[in-house]
Amino acid sequence: MALRLALAGAILALAAPLALAAPGGGGGGGMGGGASSSSREDPQAAYQAGVTALNAQNYREAIRQFRAARRSLPDSGVINYALGRAYQGNNETDEAQRAYERAIEADDAPAGAWLQLGLIHLQAGHRDEAVAQQTALAARIAACDAACGDARRAQLTAAHTQLTTALNAPTAPAADPATTGWNFPSVEEGRAAYAEAVGLINQERYVEAFAALERTQAAVGPHADVLNYMGFTSRRLGRLDAALGYYREALRLDPYHLGATEYLGELYIQMGELDRARTQLARLDQLCAYGCAQREELARWIESASE
Repeated sequence: MALRLALAGAILALAAPLALAAPGGGGGGGMGGGASSSSREDPQAAYQAGVTALNAQNYREAIRQFRAARRSLPDSGVINYALGRAYQGNNETDEAQRAYERAIEADDAPAGAWLQLGLIHLQAGHRDEAVAQQTALAARIAACDAACGDARRAQLTAAHTQLTTALNAPTAPAADPATTGWNFPSVEEGRAAYAEAVGLINQERYVEAFAALERTQAAVGPHADVLNYMGFTSRRLGRLDAALGYYREALRLDPYHLGATEYLGELYIQMGELDRARTQLARLDQLCAYGCAQREELARWIESASE
């Protein structure tokens, strides 16, 4: 019930002008995103400014803004993919390649990152490297089980099909920034996707909820609340390593986030690391001077695991 109340509260918070306000209570959000109004200080604002510049084909400005966003989350698949798109538009192929190579290392890498990387290699005459990206996409498709979801499988399949078509063409095509079903939704669409994810989590429809959270992330950029729930849904889908990465990214953005602090402790218990869970409880003791629901919930988890 605590989770349901927390998520229901999140729906009401979506009227915030740029940032998604943190859900309150239970294992939800924490003490807010801590975002500044300056894009130089706020990775979320920098990301959104980068998308605006990219859509306007102002690639230099897009590069500047995406690089600012990446300073907060250097390993984000979404940010690195967006940065690669901007470098590609500015004809900085080597930098685009490096950004895509960083993107595909992440759990949240858009399928288009493999496609674009393969096209860049093909355009440069490096057919073996392009085939390697085709093989990587095929492996991702084969590993895309029920927890992966139909939306992700369709994006991977579309990327694989486009790259295969390019490999079979008589001449290497230019690196086309097609997104294989993954795009940059508007902030308003991102808020709607977040509200959709909230409802789906309450219905325990975690595969669909995760897909909605991915759309939210593509729209609003790096946000601790979104990453927190991506971690939560990943846990429920049994993807514990991915969940660990999302919680750590959430706490990198907002070290005071109560929900991510609690959920990370619960994840450690699932992973059999009780001492680390107790460290998270100690952190909640620091954050909740007068007590909070997140501290009490994690304490119950630790007590049950200790019996």
